Amino acid sequence: MSLLGSGFLPEIINAYGGLRSSMRAQMEKKPGEESLLALLAYGCFVIFLSFLPRLFATDLSQTPDQSIAGGIIMWFFVVMFFLPLVLYGVAGISHLIAKRFGAKGAYFNARHALFWMLAVLSPALIAKAMLGSVFIQIGGAFGDNMLHVLNVLLSLAVLRIWGATLAEAEGFRSSFRVSAVILSIFAGISGIIYLGAI
Repeated sequence: MSLLGSGFLPEIINAYGGLRSSMRAQMEKKPGEESLLALLAYGCFVIFLSFLPRLFATDLSQTPDQSIAGGIIMWFFVVMFFLPLVLYGVAGISHLIAKRFGAKGAYFNARHALFWMLAVLSPALIAKAMLGSVFIQIGGAFGDNMLHVLNVLLSLAVLRIWGATLAEAEGFRSSFRVSAVILSIFAGISGIIYLGAI
């Protein structure tokens, strides 16, 4: 369902009207590796931008010339250079697990699904960042609780969007089952990390 015409940003907005069909349309373009890298760079840059309001909100009481500048430089390096490597690994793991469940796609498709999910998620990331900075300023129990709510909502959005894009890319019928598998994997990883930390 096209509401805003063609182009990269309208495609992102239109994707919310049909996640699987948007992924199908992306695959039909038959992009090369350079297109996936551009998609990944866009997603990582939006993640970097989404961190800035929170950084400014938490560091306003400190000396802005040192703490904020250092935080921005560090976060830019982590997100633009380290995160892409992590995401390639996550895409590879998701593809290996999907193959166990009868996936028909290739590793390229799994990467495409993950990177397109980041692009589609970008409006939600920016909205969450702006709201999060407001709740940090409010502070107290209410501000903390609202930050937790925003994090839960963003996590659900990741599961829903990635489940749909990965299901389409790997040839599964049910995107909700794929989302459930993704949730189980990350819950297991989080549990292992938590147990190792205590």
